[in-house]
Amino acid sequence: MIKKYLNLLKNPKNSNVIIVSLIIVMLFFSIFLVESYFSYQSEIANAEVESKNLAEVIEKQISTSFQKIDINLQSFQDYFSNEESLTLANSQKYNKLLLLNKKRIPEVLSFKVTNNNGEFIGDDLGELSKSNLRDRDYFQKLKSDSINQLIISKPLISKTAKIWVIVLSRPILSKEGAFRGLILATISLEYFHQLFLSLDIGKEGLINLYGFDHFVYSRIPWSNELFGKSVNVASAVDQLISGKSTLVSYRAQSKIDGIDRIVSARKVSNFNFAVIVGLATKHVLYSWKIRTITYLIIMVILFISFTFFLINFLASLELVDEQRKQAVHTAKMSTLGEMASGIAHEINNPLTIISGTAKNLKRIKHGEVLDPKLEESLDKIIETSARIAKIIKSLLSFSRDSKNDTYIKTSIQKIFESTLELCLERIHNHGIELKLIPFKDQFIYCNEVQIIQVLMILLNNSLDALENSDVKWIEINVKDSIDRISIIISDSGKKIDDKIANKIMEPFFTTKAVGKGAGLGLSISQGIIETHGGRFYLDQSATFTSFVIEILKRN
Repeated sequence: MIKKYLNLLKNPKNSNVIIVSLIIVMLFFSIFLVESYFSYQSEIANAEVESKNLAEVIEKQISTSFQKIDINLQSFQDYFSNEESLTLANSQKYNKLLLLNKKRIPEVLSFKVTNNNGEFIGDDLGELSKSNLRDRDYFQKLKSDSINQLIISKPLISKTAKIWVIVLSRPILSKEGAFRGLILATISLEYFHQLFLSLDIGKEGLINLYGFDHFVYSRIPWSNELFGKSVNVASAVDQLISGKSTLVSYRAQSKIDGIDRIVSARKVSNFNFAVIVGLATKHVLYSWKIRTITYLIIMVILFISFTFFLINFLASLELVDEQRKQAVHTAKMSTLGEMASGIAHEINNPLTIISGTAKNLKRIKHGEVLDPKLEESLDKIIETSARIAKIIKSLLSFSRDSKNDTYIKTSIQKIFESTLELCLERIHNHGIELKLIPFKDQFIYCNEVQIIQVLMILLNNSLDALENSDVKWIEINVKDSIDRISIIISDSGKKIDDKIANKIMEPFFTTKAVGKGAGLGLSISQGIIETHGGRFYLDQSATFTSFVIEILKRN
């Protein structure tokens, strides 16, 4: 079946249909690739816009919270700077003030105030911790610099609440600028965590509050082990931090968890932070992949269906063409049968006269004894007339269905002898060398007259082909295989061209000059051998022109 389909595709007649079909398939495939590429780019662009929008929302939220807290810290600064002394004696008053402001700012975990030794003198919780802040970096910096500035600590564990927090603090300075203590606001990292969780960033999405000092301040997915540690992220973020740009977008694989993401990083206004939002690429492209795979499967199904349809269409064309050729062949053979019948009847009458006259002449005696040479000639005329009558009879039988004919066991050697009796003299007269390759005689079941007719046709064709040749020979070879006998007739004439070889078996096709042939010999020969259950063909693989008669052996 596969071989049959391959032969269909190799057929030159089908090349135009195949080329057009391939162009259509390639066109659809190209459209699919272009659509897939642009839809891919569209998904990436949409994800980039979404990450930018999320980064902007978070940046504004954090910036607003920090500014609001800092305004309160500055208000506390003014208040405590005007206090004559910052002592534990006034802690109740301080506690109430801090608590009142804390209620207005839910982001703040607690407000606290210390003296210049880092000891707590005010806490919105109402209870003062006995610990102090002297070891905290932000306390030491504000005390040593005595500059009125906001400092945001790196993530740390609160001494009182025992959770991860960041601290926003400002110094309390005297009118002369001396350090008197500090006011601080504590924000739990859980606040940022809940803020980030409220946003839809998809599975394996990322939000990172990243400091210019390269510390991770908060992050989802939540990672306690990263807080308070310096972490190197993408180089694009470093360029954002050191440059004037406020926003950067890129695609990269995370150095922390190895996930490929589409990322937007945005600076937090007036504060040394950047918000990094990343959307996992595989989730961004999930719907695109499903859609592309679905389209691809549909295209493959359509391609297979189209290929199946095309092959069956070409097969139907081949069948129609074969049926057309068969119809033409049948019509020609029918015409041939009618012609053969008419010619046979026309020949039979004069042939009967010739045969009868020869027999009558044989009865006329010259003296008492008939001249031997004359008698031999008359016998040959009578024998030849009988043989011609047999050939005419076989020509008549050729046009009818001979499947049920009874074949006689006949010697191949005898068939050759009978054939050569008719044409050997003509072969020698043309100066042609006849090579009959020695062989072991075999018997085949056949209609002897019809096989002789086929051999005569082939020998006569060789005679015509060698008419103008310098080297002239005809070779007859017999090959015996397991299930068949092959008779091969070869000659030294010009080898038949492939284009002609494809048509040579068609009735009425001939390359001979007008009047020298009707183009029926080979088609008649093919019909005779096929009625014997054999094959008749031109062997194009041979060096010289070689026709092969194959007849199956019969038990």
